Amino acid sequence: MLLPDHIREKIFLMEEVINFPTSLLSYKNYHWENLPLVPYSNLTGAVSSLVEKGKKVAIITGFYVPVGDPPATETDGPPGALTLAEGLRYLGMEVSLLSDEYTLSALKAGLKVLNFSEKEIPIICFPLEHSDQNHTSRMMNEEDESSISIRFTQDFFNSLLGQGLTHLVYIERVGPNHTVNSFMAQERQEKPPLKDFETILPPQIRNRCFSSRLEDITRFTAKTHFLLELAERLNLPIETIGIGDRGNEIGAGKIPWEVFKQNSSTHREAVFCCRVKTDHLISCGVSNWGGYALLAGVALAMGGLDILKKMTPEQEGTVLDYLVRHGPAIDGVTCKQDHSVDGIEFDDYIWVIERIKKIAFG
Repeated sequence: MLLPDHIREKIFLMEEVINFPTSLLSYKNYHWENLPLVPYSNLTGAVSSLVEKGKKVAIITGFYVPVGDPPATETDGPPGALTLAEGLRYLGMEVSLLSDEYTLSALKAGLKVLNFSEKEIPIICFPLEHSDQNHTSRMMNEEDESSISIRFTQDFFNSLLGQGLTHLVYIERVGPNHTVNSFMAQERQEKPPLKDFETILPPQIRNRCFSSRLEDITRFTAKTHFLLELAERLNLPIETIGIGDRGNEIGAGKIPWEVFKQNSSTHREAVFCCRVKTDHLISCGVSNWGGYALLAGVALAMGGLDILKKMTPEQEGTVLDYLVRHGPAIDGVTCKQDHSVDGIEFDDYIWVIERIKKIAFG
C-alpha cells in the first residue's frame, strides 16, 4: 500500500527520532548500538502492512535477565507491546499478547493498570520445553529438541486465537543466533566470509539466545521464533514485523552477519546477532520507542490519532512503575527495579515518545 506523501514524510521523521534521539547526544550511558540496524529499518513498510492487511495481530515480547536483582524481564518490550496492543485494538484490530512464563506476570500487571481484561486482550503463554532448566531441550533450539514448541505452534494456528492471524509483531524479543545454514542463506552483495564466521562463532555457541553481555539465556527463552518459521513453512498469509535495538532480537536476521562483525571491535555483536528475519524490521534506540512509532504511524494513516492522546507522560510513568513493582520488571542495563529503560532515566526516555506524538499531530 502506497501511503500519501505527507504521511510517509512524518513516518520518516519518526523513524529518524527513534534511531537518532538528539536529546541523548550527551547522555554518557546511551549505547547507540542500533546504528548498524538503521539502513535495514523500514517503519513505513511495517505501517503500510498493518494499515492494509491488519485484522488480527499477535504481539510477542519478553527479554529475561537472569542476573538481575531480582531476576526478571526487561522494562524494554512489555510497555511498548501493551501500548501497541491497546492502540491497534482501538483502531479495530483483534489483538493478543504472547510471551513465556518469565514475562507473563509483567503483561498481566500491564493489562491491570490499563484497565483491560484478558477477554479484551488475551495473554498467551508459550511453553518451555521442560520444567528442568538444565534439560537438554531447554539449552538448544534445534527442531529435534523442540517437540513441545512445535506442537504448541501448530495447535495455536488451529485455535480460535491463531486462526486468521494476519500479523506477528515481535518487540524486543530475543531470538537464536546464527547457524551455518542461516548465515549462508542471507542475501548479500559479496561472497560470504565463512572462515570469519566459523572462527568467531564455533559450533557449540550457534543457534543460542544471547544477551548483549553475551550471557547464554537460551534456557530462559521459550522458542517463540517457531511461530514465524512454521507460519512460513505452512504458507500461512501472515506478515511479520520485528522491532529491536541491538541485533539480538527477532527480526535482525534481515541484516548480513558481517555487518555486525564490521561494526564491533570485540565481535560481541557478531556472536549475539539473531538469525531470524521478519518481513519488516524496525530499528530504534529503545525497542519501546519502535512500538510507539509503529502505533503512531498506523494511527496517522488510519485517521485514529485520538489514541495517541492517551499516551501521556503520566500514564506511561504509571504503567512503567506498576510493571517494575508488580511484574516485576527491571532495567536491562542497571539490572535493578529502576524507573528507567535501558539505563535511560524516565524523563529522557519519555522525551522521544513525546517527540513521536508531536510529529504525528504536527
